[in-house]
Amino acid sequence: MQVANLNKRALVVGLGVSGIAAARLLCAQGFQVAVSDRRSTTELKDVIGELRQLGINEIETSGHSEALFLNQNLIIVSPGVPLSLPIFTKARAYGCEIIGEVELAARSSNLPMLALTGTNGKTTTVSLLGEVFQAAGVKAFVGGNLGRPAVEMVESGNDIAILELSSFQLEGVASFRPRIAVILNLTPDHQDRYSDSAAYLAAKVRISKTQEGVDFLVLNYDDPKLRVLGAELMARRQAGGDLPQVLFFSVEEKFVEKGGSWINGRIVIKTKTLSGHNLDLDFRAPTVKLPGAHNRSNYLAALLTALIYGLDEKSSIDTLSSFLGIPHRLEFVGSKAGVDYYNDSKATNIDAVVKAVGSFEKPILLLLGGYDKGADFSLLDKHLKKNLRSLIPFGQAAAEVAKQLSGFDQGFRAQNLEAALQQAVATAKPGDVVLLAPGCASFDEFANYEERGDRFRELVLSFRD
Repeated sequence: MQVANLNKRALVVGLGVSGIAAARLLCAQGFQVAVSDRRSTTELKDVIGELRQLGINEIETSGHSEALFLNQNLIIVSPGVPLSLPIFTKARAYGCEIIGEVELAARSSNLPMLALTGTNGKTTTVSLLGEVFQAAGVKAFVGGNLGRPAVEMVESGNDIAILELSSFQLEGVASFRPRIAVILNLTPDHQDRYSDSAAYLAAKVRISKTQEGVDFLVLNYDDPKLRVLGAELMARRQAGGDLPQVLFFSVEEKFVEKGGSWINGRIVIKTKTLSGHNLDLDFRAPTVKLPGAHNRSNYLAALLTALIYGLDEKSSIDTLSSFLGIPHRLEFVGSKAGVDYYNDSKATNIDAVVKAVGSFEKPILLLLGGYDKGADFSLLDKHLKKNLRSLIPFGQAAAEVAKQLSGFDQGFRAQNLEAALQQAVATAKPGDVVLLAPGCASFDEFANYEERGDRFRELVLSFRD
């Protein structure tokens, strides 16, 4: 499907990865393309070179001018640019259509789409879905918020698109219609962009804005706001509204009438597939690599989505069992002498550490430290009492970690990550978990959390045999 483009002008606002990809697609579709970004020409030097190679010469930097914006037929807005800017209001008044990159992708492609959003767990769940579809022999484009721009699905040669979408991306959709939409959870986030939790919820719910009665909306029953939303939509559907079939998933309730549950080691699925086939399954849950109730919830959402689409049950369940997660997010690295090692280098704040620690029942040796951002480590106190066996402070923040968590201080301070891991290996016992959840930035030793996590993985793997 091609966007109508005869003699049309298009402006791309925001020159991040998705903005550049949108500009590339618009050029291929024959639009006269202009671009605008608040950053300076110096900051955008490399980007500008790439744009000129595409034949784009109208390049505005260091701000957004009214003259450029009001002389367009179509404006594509990157996710990081708020649609509430006054310049967009003026452009609409002049008859310009304003959409996001995801909407452009949807208009330019005939691929059926599965779309997923939520505050936490999006990337893990979408990555798992990608592996499930690959194992089933279905060529799936996996992209959106996790790094690969949605517009790249247009020429991808795949059978289906699986998209992770942020609330920012969903603000810019209009006709976008996924056959299956999933909302994992809702917790306060992006409070600098949304006036309240209702506005944030409204942005997320746009994922199902244009879904029809033959489509599915999968919601987390364990999230109170989503439970209420689902009940409201079901009532409106029963009253005759052309709304999607609502399915719930739960890891806390014993029974979900329509959808799926994972309770006491058993998974129950009750739904129809997109083709209308009835599914009524009850089986022992597979052993999975990622711990914690929140990850069970992510697994269940992915499984339910795959089965609704019509994928093979055994292949889908087998993939759940083998999925190792994504790098640096409770990533299972390996085992040695009965000790499991997990890399959660992305846990750079206290809330993330709380979630990581709460994922395990086994005794934990926690590697906590790095570059101190002024975090209040004492907030971890009550969360560590359950099953912390050893606190191993490391890096520039080691002394502050030990001071604020003095009740767990065993007198050891590691100068760097390698020394911390050596201490963990020396003291861990069979059945323990060694967890890197640093609660700090990485800048005292590494360029970023990815480099820190890669080093942790490298060290663990070096002594696995």
